[in-house]
Amino acid sequence: MPQLSWSITGNRGNVYRLGLFHGDDTRHVVVHCNEQVVAIDFDVQESKTYTVFLDQELCEVSINHTGGEAFDYDCQINREAETPLNLKRQLAKAEEERLDRLRVYGLLGFALVVLLVWLF
Repeated sequence: MPQLSWSITGNRGNVYRLGLFHGDDTRHVVVHCNEQVVAIDFDVQESKTYTVFLDQELCEVSINHTGGEAFDYDCQINREAETPLNLKRQLAKAEEERLDRLRVYGLLGFALVVLLVWLF
């Protein structure tokens, strides 16, 4: 009877206790967060992913069927999906890269001016 839990720290610093129960005989699945049920699924015999938003973070709890009666379980934050928080991160990263390029161009320009002054 697999019962797993993960501690996830959200974007705002809140800590969430995300858990999963997968029954041995019935294969029923219960996903819960901070003791509140967020998903119930019956007779899960194949790989499946459940998503939960925690402080604007898209959290994915996965059940992976590895053959026979064996399953693996995982919990990850998806930073690739198009969520408002991930889009904001992408914009911030693009802006930081732009500023880095401007800094490099500024330093090269300054070095060129110093070189020209030194030559003349």
